Amino acid sequence: MTNARKCFSASMLSLFIAGAGNLLYWPALAQTIDEAKTNGVTIAIANDPPLMTMNADGSPGGLGPEMDAAILAEAGITKYSAQVMEYGAMIPALQSKRATLSTSGALYIKPERCEAVLFSDPVSCNAEVLIVPATLADKLKTYKDIAEQGLKIGVCGGCYEQKLALAAGVTEDKIVVFPDATSGIKLLTDKRIDVYAHDSYTGAAMFKRLDPKEMRFVRLDDLKSCAAAGFNKDSSALRDAYNDGLRKIRANGKYIEILKKYNFDEGAHVENVTTEKLCAE
Repeated sequence: MTNARKCFSASMLSLFIAGAGNLLYWPALAQTIDEAKTNGVTIAIANDPPLMTMNADGSPGGLGPEMDAAILAEAGITKYSAQVMEYGAMIPALQSKRATLSTSGALYIKPERCEAVLFSDPVSCNAEVLIVPATLADKLKTYKDIAEQGLKIGVCGGCYEQKLALAAGVTEDKIVVFPDATSGIKLLTDKRIDVYAHDSYTGAAMFKRLDPKEMRFVRLDDLKSCAAAGFNKDSSALRDAYNDGLRKIRANGKYIEILKKYNFDEGAHVENVTTEKLCAE
């Protein structure tokens, strides 16, 4: 899953606050199991279908929220709503207790994030992909290739791909941040960027919209990341209940059922991967 994906910054927090209206005046949301059972939970999601989206009726949908719902139900938590925000706003929202958890497919487990929030056990793993014009397909195999050729890359706001690009030497003026996957693909087809970067799941879904004669899908299997649900540091009991629910849906088959529903079978490959190990890398 995505993305998760992903990094955060003070600028992203300011964007989140600016768009949230009276959000800062809302009471803190449920952080304990009893509160969650009584009042429900609020899940932070991005506008990134089919991984996560807000349905027409205002309920959260997509792979991540559906997985969360199945996991939470095992813990006796059946009420939930969602807030849509950029990936970069999710950790600040968890820290300020304006969201109870980030959806299972949103944030990759990375050491710097482990300092800021609690993560559940890994829920899914993804490779990184690039979508590029056919003329560039044989010239781009790594992020370093993008930097060396001075190409313009599109990444989602607050996403891990932005960090990968910067680490490889891509200059900030060559990085274009898009608010959602669909907007990024439009930038690519409009030739405003040379490269579209995302996780393998969302990237594959977006590639289906394109003409394979004109665009190519470049998979970077050496770059693999695993996503999990994120929680406030004070919510260890709720995180533990989530982990217990995750173990139960893996045992009863619901986990694989949801992955297959969204054509994400590869996400089940989380063997020998632990949150502790990923936080220490």
